[in-house]
Amino acid sequence: MKIVCLVKQVPRGDAIRFDEETKSLVREGVPLELNAFDGYAVAQAVRLREEEGGEVVAMTMGPPQAEEALRVALALGADRCIHLSDRVFAVADTLGTSRTLALALRKEGADLVLCGRKTLDSETWQVPPEVAAFLGLPHLINACAFEAFSSGLHVRTLGDTGESLSEIGLPALCSVALPPKGTNVDVEPVSDADGKIAVWTAADLVSDVRPNDKRFGQTGSPTRVLAVRDVSPERGQELFEDPTEAAQRARELLAERPATDSSWEKPERLGEKPGHSYDCWSVVELVEGRIARISLELLGKSRELAGKLGGRAVGLVLGHGLDEAAREAVRYGAEEVVVVDDERLREFQPELWADALRQVLERERPHALLIPATSRGRDYGPRAAGELELGMTGDCVDLGIDRAGRLIQHKPAYGGNIVSVIMGATTPQLATVRPRMFEPLEPSDSAEGEIRSFALDGAREVRSRLVEHDAGERAFELDEADTVLAVGAGVGAEGVEEIRRLAGELGAAVGGDRKASDAGLVPRSHQLGLLGRAVAPRLYVAVETEGDFEHSVASVKAAVIVVFKSSTAPVTGAADVAVAGDWRETLPAFIRAFSSA
Repeated sequence: MKIVCLVKQVPRGDAIRFDEETKSLVREGVPLELNAFDGYAVAQAVRLREEEGGEVVAMTMGPPQAEEALRVALALGADRCIHLSDRVFAVADTLGTSRTLALALRKEGADLVLCGRKTLDSETWQVPPEVAAFLGLPHLINACAFEAFSSGLHVRTLGDTGESLSEIGLPALCSVALPPKGTNVDVEPVSDADGKIAVWTAADLVSDVRPNDKRFGQTGSPTRVLAVRDVSPERGQELFEDPTEAAQRARELLAERPATDSSWEKPERLGEKPGHSYDCWSVVELVEGRIARISLELLGKSRELAGKLGGRAVGLVLGHGLDEAAREAVRYGAEEVVVVDDERLREFQPELWADALRQVLERERPHALLIPATSRGRDYGPRAAGELELGMTGDCVDLGIDRAGRLIQHKPAYGGNIVSVIMGATTPQLATVRPRMFEPLEPSDSAEGEIRSFALDGAREVRSRLVEHDAGERAFELDEADTVLAVGAGVGAEGVEEIRRLAGELGAAVGGDRKASDAGLVPRSHQLGLLGRAVAPRLYVAVETEGDFEHSVASVKAAVIVVFKSSTAPVTGAADVAVAGDWRETLPAFIRAFSSA
């Protein structure tokens, strides 16, 4: 089996600084490293090679110094490497990057392409599905284990609604969420590549490189960064020994930082242009038979944006048996609902859902479409964008409309403390949006909206199959809860059970830091941090968690952060309120006081 791993060199997130004078990132002197998830992909590839035989090739696109990442890949066990390095590749967005990688993969050939599920610097999840789209390969994302069989792979994946086992035929592409169990991926680069790194330029991929070639780099990229901003929230770092006083202070801070209201009243259209009115669409995803909170949020936001565009808010529902969901979408702000109700969409299958979305985009041509940044939305959305070569901004934390009717997208980077302001040049304009960035509208039983059906053409060949799904983990609860309790490994197994009981009193969801997940105290899908998931509850309560950069980025968008720590030493990390003492005593007292206030 020939496996090609796509890897990237990224700046170390905790070393990035923002220059307030120049309003730009200071990159000079920042250490560079192999993107952690890409290291996981190489480790999984090496494990498969050991079991099945074959070859592992690591491929990267970047300037000359990106060779260091390939040297790490060699240390992890890759057999050889390909370095795509040419000035014409520079300043590519995700679509431009995916197109170039696909050209290189066509030349090299592979039975299996593996890549990390996202990049840690720019929080980009789109590249794996977009590369698969350019190559016409079946794909799966968030893989944590692989097992080969006669005609393909069994792949175990993580998702918001649980863990799945799928069967996929080869050739295929998969993004990787975890390394093989027991594998050390923290290695030093080899000192001598011994001729194992080949350098390819644009001329090695195409025979007719042209000035301002729209197949590569910035000219081949439909999105542009307009500005970069530091949005690090100020945290008071107040220390309390009395949990009752701490609860009172947390309540005061929540009152001072109210959630942004959503309004049924649409704003007026902006500016003289566009001369026409345009609708703003949003995808309506379901979870356990109801509309997911993130989709309710996007229905409200699309209503606001549609007002500025002079058009209507349109909800797009994919699946089967959608009558109630369509009516509910109207109650939450949709002025029109387009229903793609098809038996083939009863269960989530990436290729079928991406094909359904592609058909809607081609035939309906919405001006803008908002997609939930869920495990599903990050899958079918980028795949459809890649197939149509449309620009897409992923994991947006805010959205706006400029006076020319273009969608302004705010995308987090380096854990969320830095935000890039992005605009796309293609239409439909596509963005995935993180949960809890906006508030849903209050439902209205008197709301009226048109509901119409959209019939799919043909049936795309399905090259992957769901074998089983365990819906027990319910990671989506972390995206929907007003309160999240995060645990560290130090609380122990008995402590986690006590915290779960206390969380029930608060109506809170429970997650944990990386060490808690490594220790098996919380499921991998509930790991919070740069290597896990980010959340944005009203109240984030951390109990004996790691205070490092990797975990702290999980709660950047939380309204109020309360930390429980054993010592009375001054607070140095990201916290509004810190409670000193034994959490077994202080946490129950805090919750009693907070709940009764």
